[in-house]
Amino acid sequence: MIYVSTHAGKRHTISEDSVLVGTEVVSDVSGSFPMPDAGFICIADGVGGNCGGAQASGFVLRALAKWKDNPDVELKSFLIKTNDDLISCALDEGIASDMATTLTGILVANDGYRIVHIGNTRAYIKQGKYLKQITSDHTTFNWLMSSGQIEAAEHCNKSEITNCFGGKNPALLSKLYIADCQQFSLALLTSDGVHDYVDLDTLEEILAGEGSYDDKCEEIISRAKHAGSEDDLSVVIICPLEG
Repeated sequence: MIYVSTHAGKRHTISEDSVLVGTEVVSDVSGSFPMPDAGFICIADGVGGNCGGAQASGFVLRALAKWKDNPDVELKSFLIKTNDDLISCALDEGIASDMATTLTGILVANDGYRIVHIGNTRAYIKQGKYLKQITSDHTTFNWLMSSGQIEAAEHCNKSEITNCFGGKNPALLSKLYIADCQQFSLALLTSDGVHDYVDLDTLEEILAGEGSYDDKCEEIISRAKHAGSEDDLSVVIICPLEG
């Protein structure tokens, strides 16, 4: 089963986060969904501002909802074309022409799972009692840290992303990450409105506690709000062995 909670934050009247489960794109909802036999389970966090972020995240996820596992179509090429289509659409419509979105998700394919990632949304898998982050944030903070500029990193906007879909620049997709993903009993996807405010220990504590996974999604959202998050918030818990 797939458990989803995704809601607009205090700063937005319309959520710029969207979630894809198989062929269904949702935003600003809570609920559970059957595990798809094939297709994507993703979070996309729009970063275009105004309505542009919501448009961008929805555009990319609607494209991914049409993906078919086809040996004649390479996944990376499909995602690059989706990015090109987003940029063209933004320019043609002339509204929020630099609209952009992050994307993090798991592809259920004929030969197993793949992780797809760009930006600062995150994926974790549970190993025993612990969560392991399997994506790396594409942010100015991480770039500065990796290049040894520790002082600059401490004073930068830690949520500023360096790579994404859209943004009026195809080069922003250059760090697109696609990799095989090991089998898992539980995976967790979050947007930065959640993981910037709820630390790893707390996420592990909630997931190990009593209650349904629907309740655990809501508990994670509640903890983020209590810690001061005003951004859109999305949590997806993936349990492939359930249902």
